[in-house]
Amino acid sequence: MKRVVIAWPALDAQVTAVLTEELNPELTRAWWDMLPYRSVQSHAVVADGHFYHLAPSAEPVHTPHRTAEDRSLAPDGSVYLSRLQHLLIKYAPLLEPTVCARVARVPEEDLPTLRRVAEQCWESVYRTKRILEVRVTRHGVHPDHWCLPIQPRVVDPDAQTLLDDLHAHTERIWLSPPADLLALNRGEVPLGSRGQYFSTLVYVNGELRLLGSTTLNPLVAATFDQDVSLAALRTLLPRLTAMQAEFLGHCGFHDLHSLMHRTHRALPALRTREEFRSVTTALALYVNCLRRWALHFFPWQHGEDHLFSAAADRNR
Repeated sequence: MKRVVIAWPALDAQVTAVLTEELNPELTRAWWDMLPYRSVQSHAVVADGHFYHLAPSAEPVHTPHRTAEDRSLAPDGSVYLSRLQHLLIKYAPLLEPTVCARVARVPEEDLPTLRRVAEQCWESVYRTKRILEVRVTRHGVHPDHWCLPIQPRVVDPDAQTLLDDLHAHTERIWLSPPADLLALNRGEVPLGSRGQYFSTLVYVNGELRLLGSTTLNPLVAATFDQDVSLAALRTLLPRLTAMQAEFLGHCGFHDLHSLMHRTHRALPALRTREEFRSVTTALALYVNCLRRWALHFFPWQHGEDHLFSAAADRNR
């Protein structure tokens, strides 16, 4: 029986998760193989009842999810690995009946700790913006170093330099927020109608989601589909990403803008679908990391001005 320790050092808390290999053997193995890693803890802002973090590997994007279940009906302590590269843990009732593949279960005796951590996480995302690091390791293993996975090399020197730069940029913001996003959230980027930037924050969150989990992740998955040619992949990537890159560049994300355009220029030099996968996987992780920070620093506390109506509250 394989066990994983999920720890939050700043809260002096940890729980143990027992792998459910019989449900999703390939996906469970993918999670096991990416250990150990560190990430930043996030919390759901729509579904309620679960919190999650971004995993550093793209394996969940394409690995078979053989046994999926409605998370709203699952027991508390259920652990899921989604195609969004999120490791999610349910700790309370969910409002959204989403289907996902379970990879582990937190035992009953750890649920009080899990719920305490979840409440602290909610406060950090919703109000305080405190950054809570999460560490995920195999039970009994105490790593002395942590690193993000490096994508397989490509032949073209300029494309390899791009791949190296994507990795370096992601490492730089993996546990620390990027300066351009902090500047946007301080109102230092003069973009927003009638002197306000709240609407810009809303659009940035939407465009980062569209660019990362809705566009780049499916393109990574498509590299494993033999019916999708390399030529088609090369054609689709710039057509699906150029508009978002331009808008986000206007919003102050100059590194993202530059890396995206360098990716577009490098596409003819990527000779195989494996090379295309290396670059697109690295780019997707960088964008999804940016999106995580955008979600974290968004002023969610304004939700207190938009509470459920009495009728909606009765129907929860």
